[in-house]
Amino acid sequence: MFYIDYIDGKKVLKSDLLSDLDHFFTTRDLCIYSKTENMDINKEKVEKYINRKLAMCHPVHGCDIEKVVDGKYFYPNVDGLIIENKGACALNFGDCTPLIFYAKNIAMISHAGWRGTALCMAKESVKKLVIEYNIKPEDIKVVIGPTICFDCYNVGEDVYTSLYKTIKNTEGLFKIKNGEYFVDLKGINKQQLIESGIKNIDVCPYCTACGEKLFYSYRYENKTGYRHSAVIKL
Repeated sequence: MFYIDYIDGKKVLKSDLLSDLDHFFTTRDLCIYSKTENMDINKEKVEKYINRKLAMCHPVHGCDIEKVVDGKYFYPNVDGLIIENKGACALNFGDCTPLIFYAKNIAMISHAGWRGTALCMAKESVKKLVIEYNIKPEDIKVVIGPTICFDCYNVGEDVYTSLYKTIKNTEGLFKIKNGEYFVDLKGINKQQLIESGIKNIDVCPYCTACGEKLFYSYRYENKTGYRHSAVIKL
């Protein structure tokens, strides 16, 4: 279950599934990344709160994942970061799907927009933990963060078809309404995880585009340069 917490009086979102992991999703209250404005003050607040310097990356809607190493704090052209034993990292999101993985003192954040989801980023992330760290899927906990919702996410037929092919059980995750195509991005990523053997999954109920307006929406806010972030620390 997701719940609101606070950093220096600013709202962040956490999941009780990951009670053993320092993690949160920033909101509009505490933006740490913008393409158009310097967010260093907020970033410093977060780094002070977690007592770590954040490693960050530049997502390119692919499936490459890198391990964070001491002394390196920026990773270009990757869509996932892994931390081991200690350290901290953050990934930034507009309407795309944040995925936080945790098992046996290994933590990872993956970025899955429609392109990443079409490339099965969720499945590839699980595969990396299983192969490189010898972790069983049933021992991995995954949190799916704030993402654009089913009703807000209409796509082209090509995107619809690409995503449809990524999972075996498509029930309730795709619809055509008044000639428009809609997909459940959170639900598709959850199904990819289930088909990868993951049993412990918490899905954020918040939409980035509608509802409480806690988060930024690239699609519905004129391609805003502001982002919300997923943050983890070991």
